[in-house]
Amino acid sequence: MTPSTSTSIGSGSDMSGGAPSSASGPIVDRMARSAHSAVDRVADTAGSAVGRVRSGVTEALSTVNEKLDGLSSSREQWVDNCRQSVRDHPFAAVGIGLAAGYVIARWLRS
Repeated sequence: MTPSTSTSIGSGSDMSGGAPSSASGPIVDRMARSAHSAVDRVADTAGSAVGRVRSGVTEALSTVNEKLDGLSSSREQWVDNCRQSVRDHPFAAVGIGLAAGYVIARWLRS
């Protein structure tokens, strides 16, 4: 092999995958632009989806907080009503307590 033949193969035209580099350049550029635009579309879609999910979660948390506040006030109201009933009828409250204790004790023994 002579030095001129070895340099003529590498310097004449770069063969990558059987196509000259000048012919594959525009194809690669078009593919890169297509890929970039596809990534941009996916990013836009994902961004809007994340916004919708975030808004739904915020609404759900708000609803849960309202329900918890309502349950808390209901519990306080129920406890106040029970206290008032015990104050109004102390003997009935003691009798109900004794009966409940007896039933629970019998239930736990069996």
